[in-house]
Amino acid sequence: MAKLGFFVVAEGISVDQATNRISLFNVIEEVYPPSFPASIPTVVAICLWNAEPGDEDQDFQLTLRITPPGQPPKEFHQNFRIPGRRCRTLSFVEGMQVAHPGELRLDADLNGKHQASHVIYVCKAETDDLPAAANS
Repeated sequence: MAKLGFFVVAEGISVDQATNRISLFNVIEEVYPPSFPASIPTVVAICLWNAEPGDEDQDFQLTLRITPPGQPPKEFHQNFRIPGRRCRTLSFVEGMQVAHPGELRLDADLNGKHQASHVIYVCKAETDDLPAAANS
């Protein structure tokens, strides 16, 4: 079965048409909404899958499970094949709703088996809680 090379969550992504290289914009570790409930405008979950022998004929299912703080999880499914040595999957989620502060968890499962997690800390936007870079 394919092996996960990386799992990253960001606000945006760009794929260079000539080289197929990716650029990630604003990897999301923490968010500071001005009030609650809040909406996170755009989230992109990026996975790199490395093929193993025999994977070329396989159909894989990625499940991206998003669990906002204190809310039930939502699942997004994506089928894919790996045409060569590796493949990227991109999952775009727009307008993610968050009712209150806490941990926003994103999990990536491949064919029903957990592969990786990414936690975003949703914090109150009080001046004392903001990181130094956000205060300037």
